[in-house]
Amino acid sequence: AVVSTQSTGMERLSVDYGKKSKLQFMIYPAPQISTAIVEPYNAVLSTHFTLEHSDCAFMFDNEAIYDICRRNLSIERPTYTNLNRLMGQLVSTITATLRLEGALNV
Repeated sequence: AVVSTQSTGMERLSVDYGKKSKLQFMIYPAPQISTAIVEPYNAVLSTHFTLEHSDCAFMFDNEAIYDICRRNLSIERPTYTNLNRLMGQLVSTITATLRLEGALNV
């Protein structure tokens, strides 16, 4: 259900905003952190749609994000809130030049 919703949404964006750059951010599941057995299946299916309907795809490894929180940010047992905040910072940083005006933004 998640993949079909995502694919329909991306197809719609491709049609409605064909000339705009479409970025997509994906987080690939990790066996140690997985909450559902179908996560790898959903990741493979969503990758297909990502490559078809986005101009630039950023793919992140859930286990690597978890390790960054543990090792670099000294969070002993990262929660989903910690992981989501880190991802929010990443997405915000990557898209800053698209959202803000300035001399460095080309």
